[in-house]
Amino acid sequence: MKIHRPLWAEGTFLSSQQFQQQARWEAFSNDSIAQLCIRHPWGIANVLFDRDALTSGKLKTQAVRLRFADGTLIDSDVSDVLPLACDLRALKNDSAIVLLALPLAHGNGGNLGQGEQTERPLRYRQEWQKVQDIYGSDSEDMAVERHALSLRFAHDNNQDYITCPLARLVRDVQGNWTQDESYIPPLLAFNAHDGLVQRLDTLLLQLRAKCQRLMAMRRESNQRMADFAVADVSLFWLLNALNSAEPVLSDFLRYPAVHPELVWRELARLAGALLTFSLEHNVSAVPPYVHESPSIVFPPLFSLLSELLEASLPSRVIALDLASLPGNRWKA
Repeated sequence: MKIHRPLWAEGTFLSSQQFQQQARWEAFSNDSIAQLCIRHPWGIANVLFDRDALTSGKLKTQAVRLRFADGTLIDSDVSDVLPLACDLRALKNDSAIVLLALPLAHGNGGNLGQGEQTERPLRYRQEWQKVQDIYGSDSEDMAVERHALSLRFAHDNNQDYITCPLARLVRDVQGNWTQDESYIPPLLAFNAHDGLVQRLDTLLLQLRAKCQRLMAMRRESNQRMADFAVADVSLFWLLNALNSAEPVLSDFLRYPAVHPELVWRELARLAGALLTFSLEHNVSAVPPYVHESPSIVFPPLFSLLSELLEASLPSRVIALDLASLPGNRWKA
């Protein structure tokens, strides 16, 4: 839809269209700036589900904060109303991807619903709320715009909606629905998925252990500077790669509410440096960033980094196969 910027001049006759166009222009400007900073400024920042409701066959959200691909910001703690619970008993598949859906905006108007039945879903609905004057003690009833949010499934006909995946549900052996923790939806914040933060924490533990071991191999030169022997120049470059990555990754772990693409860039840079010491992999082993499917990006990348770290400097341990014996005993 074309945006007509209002001309705010003396004597202008005010109408609702002017405020609507001004709001649309501001939203367009904000989205344009966001896309200058990051390629994919949309995804989930936080989503919580009611686990008790899920065990009873209903999907119910407790909190949702995300940004749709068109720039629409949803925050149930600040302004938006949570979507109605979804009944899962009618699902016939053993797995389903849940979407948060918002009807598309139509340029010819008619996007506001007031409870009536319509041929197509409407993007907004009107509510009356008593709003407090922030400077005084008075309150007034005010018409409030609500996004007409709903929970839908990826296999539904969603052509009239803009959607964002929230989670994948799987049916267990008892026939109950559970949330698939291995599924990673598109994220706006890295810490929106607990599993990614845990993998980053594990990687940092492994990386710091390698750094400490390499630093212990250094010797002091005449200039009171630490260096390696000429024969150990590869260890010097390995320590350089690890020390360069550790502060940045540690900062991501301390403040994980960053866009996942920023984390991927640093992980990919570390993987590229470690590939220098690998004979089994080349740079094509680093998965490219795919915002729509983080599940095919981060788990393989973390596994690759763990493998490269171990191959570049093997741990001082050996693997022992243990056999279980009666009496809670084990035999090597």
